[in-house]
Amino acid sequence: MAVGGVVAIGLTTTGCPQLAGLVDPILVLIACAGIAPMAVGLARDGVRELLEASPDEALRGRIAAAVADGLGDALTPARASTLPPPTIRSTKLGQRLYVEVDFIVAKGEWQVDEEDAVRLAITERLDALGLLVWPTIELTTNPALAAD
Repeated sequence: MAVGGVVAIGLTTTGCPQLAGLVDPILVLIACAGIAPMAVGLARDGVRELLEASPDEALRGRIAAAVADGLGDALTPARASTLPPPTIRSTKLGQRLYVEVDFIVAKGEWQVDEEDAVRLAITERLDALGLLVWPTIELTTNPALAAD
């Protein structure tokens, strides 16, 4: 803005006042061009959140890491190896993060206290993401319950 003011004063003093009148509209166009990409990005992200789209790839990676770290904290390596890879679903709406983690396990293989330890460890790791996390962690023997 200061540079634009100096240019306008310079044009006025050099005998081109009609060009000095264009400085302000040109500055407005430059400001709009600078702000437009940010506004479009914010609108796109807002619509994605309202449509409950999956969070961005960086956050999905942090969620997967939190799940893996939580399993490492809750179980011995031998016991953790008996769990299949989880199905992880997530969506973010503002500062609220909804995460569903489903494990399909064999019947009679898991005790409720082990399941609780997995839930607590994963939830603790997800809480460290700095968002309001709404976690759902399930161990089920029925694949239909974990289907999309």
